[in-house]
Amino acid sequence: MRFIKTKEHELKENYLELHYDKIDDETKELISRLDTTLSNVEGSCEEKHVSVPVTEVLYFETVDRKTFAYTDKMCIEMRLTLNNVLEMYSDAGLIRISRSAVVNVYKIDHLQGDLNMRTVIFLKNGEKLIMNRGYKKEFLSELEKIKERNQK
Repeated sequence: MRFIKTKEHELKENYLELHYDKIDDETKELISRLDTTLSNVEGSCEEKHVSVPVTEVLYFETVDRKTFAYTDKMCIEMRLTLNNVLEMYSDAGLIRISRSAVVNVYKIDHLQGDLNMRTVIFLKNGEKLIMNRGYKKEFLSELEKIKERNQK
């Protein structure tokens, strides 16, 4: 399969096209990943129904049995659990960092060690999250898988 990237000046919105004569296993895998990555998170914000691309979500958090998705501009209350979020959007770069939080790895600016063997995650918007040490091994393993997948 070939991958062609073309820069078009004055393009109003980025788009992807897939040309094929038959759908083989490689093409099915690509379509599956794109469907997950380009899907939307739905919920309510200020009593209005909203839908945002999962790629815009910085992190998900559960507080008092309610799940929230945080973007740069809003906090969306969802009707999903964190496990549902991970099942639905795992190919979008989401990794659990604590019992109550899942982060979008593409929104991470950098990581820093903490005194208590925990890791501080600095997001691109300046927010900080704490990764519990029990999730560090799984986090690094998932990060490595994403890195390998992106190199293909």
